[in-house]
Amino acid sequence: MKIYKLTNIKALAILALIMAVLAGCDKKKERVYELLPPDPETEKDLTELAINLSVNIENSGGPNANEGSRKVVDNDLDSKFLIFSFDPTFYIQLEYDIAERLDAYTLTSANDADGRDPKNWKILASNDLSSWTELDSQTNQAFDARRKTVRYEFTNSEKYKYYRFAISELKGGTSGLFQLAEWRVIRRPQQ
Repeated sequence: MKIYKLTNIKALAILALIMAVLAGCDKKKERVYELLPPDPETEKDLTELAINLSVNIENSGGPNANEGSRKVVDNDLDSKFLIFSFDPTFYIQLEYDIAERLDAYTLTSANDADGRDPKNWKILASNDLSSWTELDSQTNQAFDARRKTVRYEFTNSEKYKYYRFAISELKGGTSGLFQLAEWRVIRRPQQ
């Protein structure tokens, strides 16, 4: 019988404790949570997010050659993309699976022969490969050193799936060899 009473007392004590806790809960009490402000947007290199790189004139060894087109976005300033038959209609193009907003880019000159460097070009953007929007245009540009990176910024609030670097003239003219170590595309924080 003592065991029965002791168990009953423990059960009553536990029940009393539960009732006390529940009585202390006020369901009408409003809770306020302050949210943290969103993280500020940071600058981002979007080159690696591209799903495809294409060119309309390729290195004679193909895109995977030692100086093929893939070298222009490999993030290695010691490699380069080289073609032997530059034409003023030449372009390098990046494709994204979803539209991205870009508003800056960098170009890095290659290791030799500055006459092969781009001199005049446009940055074009499209969502359908039919209609193109000019985002930036540069003329009479010159790299003052080999493996030199130069940054260009422009205003753009739109997102596009295709970005084209269309080069119309080289430092050495409109024919001959073209080379470039790197082309990187960047999204800056919007103001």
